[in-house]
Amino acid sequence: MGGRIFVLRPEPGLAATMKRGRALGLPMEAMPLSHAEPVTWQRPDAHFDGILIGSANGLRHAGEALTGLTDLPVYAVGQATAEAARALGFTIAGTGKGGLQPLVDGLPRDRPLSLLRLAGEEHLPLAAPPHVAIATVVTYAIVHRPLGAGETAKLGEGGVVLLHSGASARHFDEECRNKGVDRANLSLAALAPRIGASISKGWKSLQVAASPDDAALLSLAADMWH
Repeated sequence: MGGRIFVLRPEPGLAATMKRGRALGLPMEAMPLSHAEPVTWQRPDAHFDGILIGSANGLRHAGEALTGLTDLPVYAVGQATAEAARALGFTIAGTGKGGLQPLVDGLPRDRPLSLLRLAGEEHLPLAAPPHVAIATVVTYAIVHRPLGAGETAKLGEGGVVLLHSGASARHFDEECRNKGVDRANLSLAALAPRIGASISKGWKSLQVAASPDDAALLSLAADMWH
């Protein structure tokens, strides 16, 4: 197929995806169309046994309200998120592989757990097992920006676009329509089925990663690119 591998996700995940893709010998093109901004929040008046996060942004943008919570262990969606939490001074109680729901489902059942979930404005609902209580607060929001003229031109040359979230996928879809990008020349690689389902038709192809993690998404993108 050829062309570039376009990465739309914001930091802190952008750099990790770029590094992993380049290690695979792929022609990576950073094109972050969004960034995270903090949202004012208050800690619920309750006892918690730990913190649950699906993105390092949940901690990075929590601000002063996070004071006093660093003694709580973190349950992180994946290894990269766990490493980011550890760098901020947190201990890691559990690390998932492929989404928060499997992580929550696999929590130890020897005692009740009360978790504070630090989430983004756009987040998936979780079904907590009977022994787990989850209180969710929003600590950040993703803010999108339009495609620039240079970016529109690069997309017009074709390639594979990585879609890490439903919100970024929908924004990218709308921007391509508004800027007249030839979508038939672009293939999409989605992290999960729900992300792929949020995109309109008309693209060259759309495929979903075998598992919802960055390594699987890049493996798919490599196959599509070759």
